[in-house]
Amino acid sequence: MLVLKKIAILCSIFFAFSCNTKSKEYAPIGKDNDELFNLYFNDQEDRMIDYIEWDYVHKRDSLRRVRVHQLIDSNRIRTSKDYKNAAMIFQHGKDSTDYGLAVRLISKSIELDSTQHKWLFAATTDRYLLSKGKPQIYGTQYKRNWDEPWRLAKIDTTKISDEERVKFGVETLVEQQEKVKLLNEKLNKKNKKDYD
Repeated sequence: MLVLKKIAILCSIFFAFSCNTKSKEYAPIGKDNDELFNLYFNDQEDRMIDYIEWDYVHKRDSLRRVRVHQLIDSNRIRTSKDYKNAAMIFQHGKDSTDYGLAVRLISKSIELDSTQHKWLFAATTDRYLLSKGKPQIYGTQYKRNWDEPWRLAKIDTTKISDEERVKFGVETLVEQQEKVKLLNEKLNKKNKKDYD
């Protein structure tokens, strides 16, 4: 009888441990993944300082992408916010493979909640197109070489209307040109201050 009690206790402990492990392994449906939110938060925080050490940030970006791949593979990305957070991490990737995955992830986010994250869809689409040697279509990507002024990256203005741009939270073509002017005015003021 004592042996049966010990076996029952061991089975109960094993069952309880199995349940606890499973709840940590998979995010419940409908609950945002906290770890993924933290990865997203760190991604954004790395970019919110005055002087960014890009070598350091790129290494951290790479580690975040590895972890998000693991979360995808273990079915721990489930909600619209999860997909948006994952998309942002891959939007800060290094090549068209990363940007293509970002487009798919943000598309899934919008599929789950059509009111969310449309600007990110436009930005990831533009970044993906530019990485493939094609012009962007929304107009979210601006470029600047070290000693040159800001400019809008190559854009095909015939693919998307201004109405569609606004629907996706992107400036109109006129507003984009104005943004380039403002960026360059800010750059000129900074350069002048640095030389004074």
